[in-house]
Amino acid sequence: MFGRSRKGASSAKACMTAFVDALLRRDIDAALALLTEDVTFFYSNGTALWGKEAFAANMTANWKLIDDYRYTTLDSIWVEEADTAAVVIYNFSWSGVAGGNNIGASGRGTRVFRKERGGWRLAHEHLTVGDWNRPNKP
Repeated sequence: MFGRSRKGASSAKACMTAFVDALLRRDIDAALALLTEDVTFFYSNGTALWGKEAFAANMTANWKLIDDYRYTTLDSIWVEEADTAAVVIYNFSWSGVAGGNNIGASGRGTRVFRKERGGWRLAHEHLTVGDWNRPNKP
C-alpha cells in the first residue's frame, strides 16, 4: 500500500503542514504517509471516504481534472493538544481551473490527529460549507 514506509510527523501541527504541502505538490505517497490506516474523510458534498486507498483514488482523480490548484488554511484554532490526540478547527479556501473554467470553494473544517508508533497522523477530516463567523478576540 502507498505511504506505509514513511514516518508520521513530529507533532500534530507539523502533520497538518506537511499534509497540505504534500497535496499541493500532488505527492500522494507523502500525503498517505501522514494518514492513519483507518482515516475517514467527510466532505461537504456528502461524500465519505474510508481508508487510504479511497483517499488516494479520490485525490488522483481530482488532480487529473483540476489544474493550477491552490489551497489555503486561513484561521486555525487548536481545540485540543494532548499527548496522543489533537483537534483543530479552521476555515479554508481552494481554487483551480477545470475544463478552462475557474472553480473553487471555501468552508470550515475539523481535523483530528492521532499519535501512533512512528509519529503523528491525520485520523479524520470533516469539511462543511458556511461562514466562519469567528467572534473577535478580546
